[in-house]
Amino acid sequence: MTFKKIIGTALAVSMVTPLAMAEEQDFDASDMTRASSTAIVGLSNKGDVKLTGSLSYAFDNGQTAMTLLEGTMDRDGAYQDARLQYFHVFSFDNATTPRIAASLDIIDNDMFTSAALGGIAMIRTPADSLTFFARGAVLAGEYDEDFARSYGVDDSSITGGSAALYAVWKTGEDGTFLAAYPELTYLGGDLEVSTVKTTLMVSTPFSADGKRWGQVKFDTTTGSIESSSKKTEMDSETSVWFNYKVFF
Repeated sequence: MTFKKIIGTALAVSMVTPLAMAEEQDFDASDMTRASSTAIVGLSNKGDVKLTGSLSYAFDNGQTAMTLLEGTMDRDGAYQDARLQYFHVFSFDNATTPRIAASLDIIDNDMFTSAALGGIAMIRTPADSLTFFARGAVLAGEYDEDFARSYGVDDSSITGGSAALYAVWKTGEDGTFLAAYPELTYLGGDLEVSTVKTTLMVSTPFSADGKRWGQVKFDTTTGSIESSSKKTEMDSETSVWFNYKVFF
């Protein structure tokens, strides 16, 4: 299973049904279960650059979907990672959980290539300003051969999963919000990788119509890498991302 074949499959899935452009006019950047057409430019405190683009669609039955492509370069312009996602939103007549979205994510970096099938649900609370989102996914893929060999592993296959719980608090009428969440990822096989990433994000609109947003995101990552012959504890690492997001 190569990265190009996986991308091709994901694109084919996203093109199965005739679609039209989705029309979401309130541009709610805090809603993680909404399909939107956007462009994002991100710059980290380490000089990394992340470019993200998404295109949303609407189905005749009222469901919406989105295809997203993301890539990251380091400060020297070298490739770091890429992600391709197909995101499908189901709406429900439920005050607590009005939307649930399913996703197929393809991720490639210098450690592994994986495909993850998951879902995320919106959970409203009695306080209108506070919303939770719960996400879970199962994944499969392959470690990079050189990376696996550095830990004395010949079988580079991966199975695993990830989970996250997002808390989003809107602090003002303009839509400004704070988000805090832990993300746990486990990659299993002859080589095991476990990571915990804790994120705090502040996001505010830069325009009165809500189409342009600025974001500051603090990511702290810890974890471990272990095989039968070697174990590495990852040092706690914090990165800061400055993002500019535009809705279309």
